Amino acid sequence: KCRILHRDVSLSNMLVCRDDDGSVHGMLIDFDHAVNIDAIEESRHAERTGTLQFMSVNNLAKSNPRQTALDDWESMLYILCWAGTYGWSSQTRRDNTGRLGQPTFLKSWYTGSSLEEVANAKRHILHSEDNFSGVVGEFNLGLHGIMVLIKLVMQLRKVLIETYDDDRRGAIEEKGFRLNPETNRFEK
Repeated sequence: KCRILHRDVSLSNMLVCRDDDGSVHGMLIDFDHAVNIDAIEESRHAERTGTLQFMSVNNLAKSNPRQTALDDWESMLYILCWAGTYGWSSQTRRDNTGRLGQPTFLKSWYTGSSLEEVANAKRHILHSEDNFSGVVGEFNLGLHGIMVLIKLVMQLRKVLIETYDDDRRGAIEEKGFRLNPETNRFEK
């Protein structure tokens, strides 16, 4: 709606609270690296921005990438996986081991020896529903609302990954839409 690329979507840049009625509200903060989505050349950033475990594969793998809204959405997917595995707050937080006491799939999102290694680990996990199910299988089933979160991340992954090919166009172009490089929008 506001046509802004945040470019640093991470847990530390989100405020989330639960009201007395149980509803949850969130707000994205810290727009230091944000740009107008319509300013295509401004969306290039000389240095990578973001928190390693939440950075998109595009941002990790390329030097001086042109980020799009899909990069912000991919970061949101990683945040939701992180929260489902480790918890949202200090009351629900657990260490970096999964249900069986072993390091989680997510550990590879911040322990790689290079940005390319972290990008490859994320690519592998996102590549198929089976691979991604390994991440979801490590979610903390004791968290309130975890089944809703599981459904959400599975659907979000499907929309972000299976709907787009490596160039992030895939199925949309098959339906007669083409990406306009000037506006970065799909048009008929």
